[in-house]
Amino acid sequence: MLPNGRKRIQLTPRMFAWLGLDLFGMLLFAAGAMFLANGEALLVKLPGSVVEAAVLLVAGGLLMLIAAANLLREALPERAEKPEDKVLGE
Repeated sequence: MLPNGRKRIQLTPRMFAWLGLDLFGMLLFAAGAMFLANGEALLVKLPGSVVEAAVLLVAGGLLMLIAAANLLREALPERAEKPEDKVLGE
């Protein structure tokens, strides 16, 4: 336990899988962005056109968004329901 009363995050295999997906999304995003900015391919021959670069950019962004959301879901503890959270009359 940390000095401020918070627990340390435990890295699980599932979190490593989400981190890997996040890194893959970053690679796709960077490849698409580099081609759109410079016209040079980051990977060997991918992307080869502006359309492919745009698809890589969007796909990489979506993968990063999905991976980040799932990493937060894994890392943040479930909030316990407190009595003051309930609405009167329930």
